Amino acid sequence: MAATDTLPGSPLPELLKRVGFRRRRRGFGSATQLLWNRVESNASLLALCRIREDLTPEDEAILGQCQEKLEAARWCLDKPTGRWSFSFWELIHEVDGLLLLVMPASMLVPRALEIQQQFERRVTDAGRAQLWLGADRVSGPLPRCVRRLAHVDEPGSGAAAPPPLDAEQARYCRSVLRGALESVNQQVDKTFWQLSINVSLQIFSTLLLLAVFVVSFVILSPALIDGWPRTLVPGGLLLVGFAGASGAIVSNMLSKERFVVATGATSRFFAYHLMVKPVLGAFAALMLLFLEQSRMLLSVDTRAASTSGDASPAILHIVVSGPQAMFFTLMALAVVAGWSADKLLSSIMDKVLGRLLGQSEKVLPPSKPVGTAAPPPKGAVPP
Repeated sequence: MAATDTLPGSPLPELLKRVGFRRRRRGFGSATQLLWNRVESNASLLALCRIREDLTPEDEAILGQCQEKLEAARWCLDKPTGRWSFSFWELIHEVDGLLLLVMPASMLVPRALEIQQQFERRVTDAGRAQLWLGADRVSGPLPRCVRRLAHVDEPGSGAAAPPPLDAEQARYCRSVLRGALESVNQQVDKTFWQLSINVSLQIFSTLLLLAVFVVSFVILSPALIDGWPRTLVPGGLLLVGFAGASGAIVSNMLSKERFVVATGATSRFFAYHLMVKPVLGAFAALMLLFLEQSRMLLSVDTRAASTSGDASPAILHIVVSGPQAMFFTLMALAVVAGWSADKLLSSIMDKVLGRLLGQSEKVLPPSKPVGTAAPPPKGAVPP
């Protein structure tokens, strides 16, 4: 082979022309190449499974399904715009599970050992782990099937190696491995979806925060600061509302929620964190401003006003140097109010609803079985 055959200008091998490589050939270190390798690895295993001589019609149908799902996964990976990550991994997981039912026995043993190791490491639910592994983690269906596939005797039995499995027993062990692999994939996918949603929320929150900054800079002016609080309406109210909304948006950017992932419900998470929480933050900031203006619980005054003899009846009295300091102090308090509005207001509403439900249960009469007479009053003589 000549040295010029390895130069970038030479024709690409046929394999590299298939899945997204030409479109992303400059991104050799990107995650796209890892996904491409995963698809081609399953395609190679599928080709090895097709050359078996003892294939049944059921095996042929399974191989046909694997081929269709791999083609769909290639399409998801090579979309011109907007890769379908959820669909891609769902298809790959289905192919992995179906290949367990048809792959040669010599390839099944290392795969079975890997599935058991992944299950013990990733599945943290105690009930599910006990169901598959057993109370002692060796007597459950998964470790027993792995030992039978590997022709290893039961621990502590001292017997010789068991005989090879017949067709029905092998099908049962393969089905157990497929179910265990599905549990592992569900746990991995759940963590991946939660990470994906959190990262997406942080990115969109950053864009929303930048938009709030731009609008605030347009509204903010020296005349508004110097004339505070006479310039409260309407520019002051808008600025305080934007300050509270920015606090809620920053809370989105710093928090990592463990979302309960369900198909079709991810748009609700985005609507809540990108619309509801900023509105709650703005409402909390305006409520704080109204309380400050009413001088009931909070008041922010300048040093000159506090020494003039007009004492504020507020519980919390903050004294600052001048009008500008008073303005920026209220803005800082508005950001803090927007930051904590979601947790504070949600806890208060939960307590109120809990008390209402408890009072309604006390008011309602206790239910009685049908046909049961009421007990006679104390001291009455029964007939």
